[in-house]
Amino acid sequence: MMRGPGSESESQAVIPVAIAARTWVTGIALLAGAYLIWLTAAGALSALVLLFTGILVAVALRPIIDRLRVRMPFGVAVGAAFGAMVLIVALIAWVAIAPLGAELQRLFQAFPGYLNTLKGELAAIERYVNNDRLSKQIAGSLANSAGGLVNSLGVQIVGSSTALVTLAGNAVIILLLAVGWALSCDQLESFVLSLFSPSSRQDWKQAVDAIGGRLSAYAQGVVINGAIVGVTMGVSLALLGVPYALLLGFVVAVLQAIPMVGAVISGVIVLFVVLATSGWVKMAIALAIFIVVQAVDQNVISPIIFGQRVQLSFLLIIFATVAGSMLLGIPGAFLAVPAAAVLQVIVVRIVAPAVRRATGADPQGSSDPP
Repeated sequence: MMRGPGSESESQAVIPVAIAARTWVTGIALLAGAYLIWLTAAGALSALVLLFTGILVAVALRPIIDRLRVRMPFGVAVGAAFGAMVLIVALIAWVAIAPLGAELQRLFQAFPGYLNTLKGELAAIERYVNNDRLSKQIAGSLANSAGGLVNSLGVQIVGSSTALVTLAGNAVIILLLAVGWALSCDQLESFVLSLFSPSSRQDWKQAVDAIGGRLSAYAQGVVINGAIVGVTMGVSLALLGVPYALLLGFVVAVLQAIPMVGAVISGVIVLFVVLATSGWVKMAIALAIFIVVQAVDQNVISPIIFGQRVQLSFLLIIFATVAGSMLLGIPGAFLAVPAAAVLQVIVVRIVAPAVRRATGADPQGSSDPP
C-alpha cells in the first residue's frame, strides 16, 4: 500500500512535551538558591573587606604595640596604641573638619555656576579649533563628557549625607576589628601553624612574618606618603590663590593610596576644579606643580618611605589595582596592593618551593619575582 506524500511528515509531527509542576518548582528553587548564595557571598565579601582593612590598621600599629609591651601588659599596650591613634585622628578631624565643611558648603552653593563656567571653557576650545574638523570633534566630545561627569558628580555629592553615615559606621567596625585582631593575632597564628606538619611549619612561620612586615610597611607608608603629597599640593594651590585648596589637598592625599591610578584621578579632579574656578593660566601652573610633585614622590619620597619592604613589581601593582577596582570598586582599588603582597609572599615562599620539590627543579631558585 502506497503512502501519500504527506504521510511521512504527519508521522513525524512534533509531539508536545508537558513539563511537570515538580520540575518547575525545582528550577525555581535552584534559581532562588543561587540568588541567595550570591547575596550571601556579596555580603561576606563586604565583611571581608572591612576585616582586611582592620588587619591593615592593626599591623600598622604593631611596631608601636611591640615597643609598649616591653614596659606594660600586652592588653594595656594595645589599648594605649589604639587610644593614641583615635586621639590623633580626632584631633586632626577637629582641626580639619570645620574648614573642609566650610569649603564643601561653598562648593555646593557655587557648583551650578562652576559647571556653566567649565562648559563654557571647554566650548571655547571647540570654537578655537573650528578649522580642524578632528580637533573640533574631540573638543566637543570632551565638553559633553565633562559636563555629564560633573552633573553626575553633583548628584552624588548632594546625596552624600547617607554615605557619610555609612562611612562613620564602617570606621567604627574597622576599629573594633583592628583591636580584636591586635589582641588575638598571636594566638591565632599559633593555632594556624599547629595545623601544619613540623617540616613545613617553619616555612609558614617565615611567610606569616613576611606578610606582617609587608602589610605594616605598606599601611604606614600610605599614610605618610599621602600626608606629604596632600599637604604639598594643598599648600601649593593655596599659594596660587586657587579656591578650595584644602579640599583639593585632602582629595589628593586620599587618592594617593591607590597606586598609579589614584594620581591620575586626583589630577583630573584638581585640573577641572582649577579650570572652573581660576581659568587656564592657573590650571597650567597647577598642572606643572602636580607633575613635579608626583615625579618627586615616585622617584624620591616613595622609595624612602616604602624602601624594599613591599617588593611589588609595576606590572603586579597595575594588574592588582585594575582587578580590585573591577571586583569591589573603590574599596577594591585601595586594598588591591596589600592583598597582592600577601598572595605574592604565599606563592614565593610556599607554593613555588613545593612545585620545585615536586618537579625536581633547582631548590635554590626561590628569589622573589621581578
